[in-house]
Amino acid sequence: MNKGVLAILTRVLFLPGIALSCCWCQVATPDRIPLQVELIRTVEAGRVKAGDPVLAKVAVKWQSPQCTLREGDILDGRIVAQTAHSKTDHVSQIALLFESGQCDGTAMKPLPMTVAAVLAVDPSRDNSNYANQPLSDAVGLGLGRDPGPNGVNGSAGGPRSITQAAATVYVSPPVYKGPTAVMPGQVVGIRGMKLNVGGGPEGSSVLSMPGHNVRLEAGSQFILMPNVNAVTAAPAAAAPSASVTASAAPSTKAPENVLSDDETEVCQPPQCSVALAPSDAEIKTSAAAETLAVRRLGYVPVRRDREMYSFDYGSAISYLGENELLFAFNPHVLVSRTATEAEFAKLHIIRAVLINVQEKKVIKTVEWRVPDAQQYLWTVGRDHVLVHAGRELKLYGPGLKQEQHLALNGPLAFVRTSPSSKYFAVGVIQERHPAAVHKQLEDAEERAPEEDVEVKILDGDFHTLATVMRSSRAPVPVLSDDGEIQVASVGKNRWQIIEEAWDTQKHLLANVNSSCPLETTTLPPHLLFVVGCDRQSGGKWYRMLRFDGKPVLKGTSSSTGLEQTARGVSSSGAFAIGVAEAAKSMAASSAFSAADIASERIAVYRAENGERIFAVTIPSPVTNVQTFVLSPDARQLAVLSGDQIAFYQVPAAGGHQ
Repeated sequence: MNKGVLAILTRVLFLPGIALSCCWCQVATPDRIPLQVELIRTVEAGRVKAGDPVLAKVAVKWQSPQCTLREGDILDGRIVAQTAHSKTDHVSQIALLFESGQCDGTAMKPLPMTVAAVLAVDPSRDNSNYANQPLSDAVGLGLGRDPGPNGVNGSAGGPRSITQAAATVYVSPPVYKGPTAVMPGQVVGIRGMKLNVGGGPEGSSVLSMPGHNVRLEAGSQFILMPNVNAVTAAPAAAAPSASVTASAAPSTKAPENVLSDDETEVCQPPQCSVALAPSDAEIKTSAAAETLAVRRLGYVPVRRDREMYSFDYGSAISYLGENELLFAFNPHVLVSRTATEAEFAKLHIIRAVLINVQEKKVIKTVEWRVPDAQQYLWTVGRDHVLVHAGRELKLYGPGLKQEQHLALNGPLAFVRTSPSSKYFAVGVIQERHPAAVHKQLEDAEERAPEEDVEVKILDGDFHTLATVMRSSRAPVPVLSDDGEIQVASVGKNRWQIIEEAWDTQKHLLANVNSSCPLETTTLPPHLLFVVGCDRQSGGKWYRMLRFDGKPVLKGTSSSTGLEQTARGVSSSGAFAIGVAEAAKSMAASSAFSAADIASERIAVYRAENGERIFAVTIPSPVTNVQTFVLSPDARQLAVLSGDQIAFYQVPAAGGHQ
């Protein structure tokens, strides 16, 4: 509901049912500022009993002399009394209050609060729209400009302050602009429900409903006031009530001049090409120039009947310069844990083998202890890789020599790089809640609880340029070399792709039609890969865009398409796209196995105009995301297929196949 309905009281506040000093009134003070929270789990009079817990999360940052609460912090309350609707009890009631909260940290501390107003769930509320606030909104995130003493209003083009830029700030999702004021005792948006503020046992507030059970949906909001009398309070005489005014909210408005058409659908030669379906000749005649058997390295292909819901990161290949190929895989060996690794639920070994491409000979082998099943390897430029091992990120160069490392102060959430590897975004999960509260939230929401993610923006030398705190439910950042790529919903099946530059300027790249949320990835050389859904065909489409929004390549996948992956090369002027096809149409949320994947078609295109210069279809491909890669000069394509790595010669950019 309305996250802007935070009480900012500057005059006299009267709350009936709460014992107040000064002849039933009290002038607003720092310890009398209302708190706005959101109910986590649905509460219904016929399904709860006295003593049951009630959890809510803070909707807007709140502070008193005794307690500071950040957005997303948890308040713990309970049902004090309840009466269900029945033939004898025509009016149902729920009395509830809140008793503790995560004051000044993760631990729960006493915080007696009384419900002063109730707001129904915002009808347009959609958790999938937990939008990504621009990283450039962070204090001091003026990359390339002086952020000024407070991170704002600095002079453009001046030197930036690393101290200011590295300061942590907290970024919130956009807010719904609902009612601009509520009154103590008011119930907004729930017909027939009444609220008696502080009129119940122990200073609890009583919600009542005639003819039906009192029911509060998850997402309903409470306006809370400090409970100054936690013992049974005598009802006070009715008094005039001051309104609760709305607080200011950050703007997430898209740039002006919104266009009505999807300009990325228009692919005009010679600047753009259409990806053609694979031909029979391509499927039958494309042969690898050389192959390298990898079973002898300890690699065993994934079982064909193993079920999954998406391609995973069990294996990966990447070039470390023109003549070195890195092959990383899970050898599925038993892993002994140290005391510090006890928290790694999915700890496993990744064996990294460096191969001389010309001689097809192993140069070096190392093993990494990877704590989770997420992506652990990222290609950086022409001859480097970034690796997640233990609680560190490690940068390796030619010869698989470690050059940099970054200690992580928690589980890794993600790593994203800009196309030229000029910037990195590294997200680390920070646990918000004690273990007991974490379990309560998991049970109540039936999903992983919302956590904080500390996002660090690093330069190519691993220097921290900015630190931003975001929600774990916010989309993962997508970086360009000049800022961050945002995707905003502007109507049914309508999306805008916006570049939020480091100087906070917004640039509209494209308006796009898609019946599902867009997936965006930046890759070298300075390109944006976008995947969306076609409502009519039931399949997916993909487009490679320049950063002026103009398409380079336009392609489609049928309803049998499962995975669309793009890889680029920083200075070669080429990119590759892999499209995996299932043997039959499958729902996006259904499980599949490797045996269900019929083929993967990998094509190499010119970055200048999307012209195809090479293509190959791999039968029964490996169900990993990082199984093909272009060499730094784009003259060779390496593909992990079955129990071998196949090397294909790619014609020069001027030719085609």
